[in-house]
Amino acid sequence: MRRFGRQALSIAIVGGALVCSPHVHAADPNEGGAAAAESLFQDGRKLMEAKNYKEACPKFLASQKLAPALGTLLNLADCYEKAGQLASAWVRFREAVALAQRLGRADREATAHDRASKLEPRLIRLKITAQQQNVDVTLDGNALDPAVLGTLLPIDPGKHTIEATAKGKKPFRTTIETSERVKSPAVEIPALEDEPQAKVEPPPQPKPPDPDKDKDKDKDKEPREGMSTQKILGIAGMSAGVVGVAVGSIFGLRTKSKWDEALDGHCDQRAECDREGLQLAADAKNAGNISTIAFIAGGVFLVGGAVLFFTAPTSEKKVGLGVGPGSLHLGGKF
Repeated sequence: MRRFGRQALSIAIVGGALVCSPHVHAADPNEGGAAAAESLFQDGRKLMEAKNYKEACPKFLASQKLAPALGTLLNLADCYEKAGQLASAWVRFREAVALAQRLGRADREATAHDRASKLEPRLIRLKITAQQQNVDVTLDGNALDPAVLGTLLPIDPGKHTIEATAKGKKPFRTTIETSERVKSPAVEIPALEDEPQAKVEPPPQPKPPDPDKDKDKDKDKEPREGMSTQKILGIAGMSAGVVGVAVGSIFGLRTKSKWDEALDGHCDQRAECDREGLQLAADAKNAGNISTIAFIAGGVFLVGGAVLFFTAPTSEKKVGLGVGPGSLHLGGKF
């Protein structure tokens, strides 16, 4: 975990007092790593001379990661100071003090201690407190130990984001902007609000049976009332009889019409007729025969149908009679 939120990325030598290559190592890197570290260090020095601290600091930091060295650490701290990131510079100078003590470099230890002491009064110290316990707090994305809450934390000038989270609570987030004009900014994390409880929809309950619907089903199962087969046949017979009588009547009228036409100038009272009169007489005779047959057949169907209809037994199985557009249909069992 990074110690104090956002830190600057590197440091340079001040006034030429610490101009040196990183030859005093805290570790023994491999040859490839040492070569890369030396190249990064030299690039950082050139950028420092050009006062391009923004790009110089990352060079020193990368060199220190590849091949940790006291000289690189001092350059990194100096770069942070020149870039205005005082807290990051102070931290690196303090690290250089400890490393110089282990290496027996009293001169470097004194230099690093003096630089850190001069920065200390200028530091911006942030105090973070929380109204409730068991909250996870981060500063610029870096997790803070709970013991740090209430302690003055050295931070660099600029924007800083503080976030707090807890199980079952809404997260808290705030952003502050610091400068050397405000030496001790403070942020108090309020008691976190409870997360809204997610509504749990109850499982769908089965619908109770509808008694009226069951009654309708029972009605559908019941046999529908209808006319018996014999009555249906009786109706059909009477209908055919009506048609026969109608046909007989039509041809009867035609017979009379032909005879009247034949007697009108084509036949005399002695029944002597010319050629056209003979044809009209023949037509009248044929129409009369058809009329007679139609009347007889119609009468038979009328009488037979009536007998069937009025003598049909009531215990016979029922059938349904339906009438649709242009059709007559029966339903049921015969």
